[in-house]
Amino acid sequence: MSKPWAAYAVMTLSMMTVGSSVVAGKLLVQSVPVFVVSALRFGIAAALLTVLGVMLEGKKPVWVKSDVTRMPLMSFCGSFLFSVCLLYGLQYTDAAESGVITGTTPVFVALLSALLLKERLTPPVMLSVAAAVLGVMVLHIGEPDRTGTEGAWIGNLLILLAVASEALFAVIGKGLSGKYSPVLLSAISCTLGFLWFLPLAVYEIVWMDGLRLTAGEWSYILYYAVVVTVLGYILWYAGVKKVPGSVSGLFTAVVPVTSIALSFFILQEPVTWRHGIGVLLVVAGIFGYAFLASRTPKSLQANRSSYAGKEI
Repeated sequence: MSKPWAAYAVMTLSMMTVGSSVVAGKLLVQSVPVFVVSALRFGIAAALLTVLGVMLEGKKPVWVKSDVTRMPLMSFCGSFLFSVCLLYGLQYTDAAESGVITGTTPVFVALLSALLLKERLTPPVMLSVAAAVLGVMVLHIGEPDRTGTEGAWIGNLLILLAVASEALFAVIGKGLSGKYSPVLLSAISCTLGFLWFLPLAVYEIVWMDGLRLTAGEWSYILYYAVVVTVLGYILWYAGVKKVPGSVSGLFTAVVPVTSIALSFFILQEPVTWRHGIGVLLVVAGIFGYAFLASRTPKSLQANRSSYAGKEI
């Protein structure tokens, strides 16, 4: 992949898979319990990533105790809390609105890095955060005309909590990508995610009198695990190595655009002017974040490596 356009293509495809995960999640939670969906998804992805790691890794990693103790907390935030909030949120709100909100993740990473890691809160960060917040707020303009307004607010709040959980995952894991391979980190995150979900998934299966899924439901779960989690990761890291960090950050703008487009064509959800303005503001926030990162490309590269190709 010697030409930049090839890297741009695979990174775009990667972020498209992330955007499609919102639609896949919306389809799944209509008929399959949240914890069953997540346990199956993380279990399948963990198995595939472990096999991939064994095939690709040439040497055993050198573990650092402080890093190992951080990994369960990272997985709890980025796998468990994120998935629970996202999937339950999708039961109350539209996939299109969820896609706009999840697109703000890089901006919230920058904000939490400033708040928790004492990184400098520069004007570009503040402007990008303001744009992202306005993008989310505009989704609720004119909502009294909608049915289920109260439920939509609950759903969007849960999606925001999911974004905060994902951003915490990135902040807690900052610096780990320079010590361990991306395959290893993703395999560990998925394995721990599977373990977090397993007890409640077993309870839900017993409550359902067994695991009875249709072929369509299995296809959504496999898509979630294989395409979004594993293939999305592979595509991202294949491209991110070939472009500057400030450029890679811009590709997260593909997430909300893809979510809205697929919500319209697959779920046949109405797309209004609110979605258009919301996604424009969110994309503006992402570009502002990338502008900040262009001054310190190495930090963005490390930061993106900790969560960008990770499943959403």
